[in-house]
Amino acid sequence: MTEPQLQVPLDGLFLSPTPPWGASVLVRRGPDELLLLRRRGQWGPPAATRLPDEPVATCAARALYELAGLRLPMWPLGDLDPSWIVFVASVNDQHFVVDADEYEWVSIDEARRRCTDRVSATLDRVA
Repeated sequence: MTEPQLQVPLDGLFLSPTPPWGASVLVRRGPDELLLLRRRGQWGPPAATRLPDEPVATCAARALYELAGLRLPMWPLGDLDPSWIVFVASVNDQHFVVDADEYEWVSIDEARRRCTDRVSATLDRVA
């Protein structure tokens, strides 16, 4: 049996050779606002690819901290796509700071318009 080939993205880190490939965190503020970050010209929630043997919850927490400067309790949305795990977190706007270069709080409907179809499909679960 051959060893799986580890992929190396632009940041030089090895990626997990097995699913789930990564995680996203849908950060809610109030009943109808989501945090979107703009990365490489595309809007989306904080997300990261999973490192080899990295627990998926650790991957989600890493994405949230590295991309948005947040450490929040979060929980996974179940039964979506086993290849990419989606988590949900909530913030109180009085205790909120974002480190991202470009971010916006938008309505769920606006998030659907800005994000890819794959991300938009998960938004119904938090609406």
